[in-house]
Amino acid sequence: MDNRNFTRVTCSANASIRYGAEVVLCDIDNMSLHGMHLKTDHDIPLNVPVNVTVYHSSQAPLKVSAKAVRKEANGVGLQISNLNVNSFVQLRNLITEHCSDKGAVMQETFKMLKCIY
Repeated sequence: MDNRNFTRVTCSANASIRYGAEVVLCDIDNMSLHGMHLKTDHDIPLNVPVNVTVYHSSQAPLKVSAKAVRKEANGVGLQISNLNVNSFVQLRNLITEHCSDKGAVMQETFKMLKCIY
């Protein structure tokens, strides 16, 4: 999709999606400050709140609240609904690490302020 409002980067990391009593382990395909695409063949319901934990390094895991907004054969697209300050900083650093336009990521930071608690 070329009409994205946030810089999307390829990121190789493991993640888990928790909703209700279900926990699904998967891999991250790509991510932005606003969402991520996770590789899974599990049927994640659309528009249901999920908690995502990203295991990206030896640092504390990155945790976000999101909802599935798109299903595909190879995975699910999630839109981030909120995250704490520490998780936001981790996410922003991950995106910045993997992108070429650091200034764009800084501008996108301001768009995300409403999701941070």
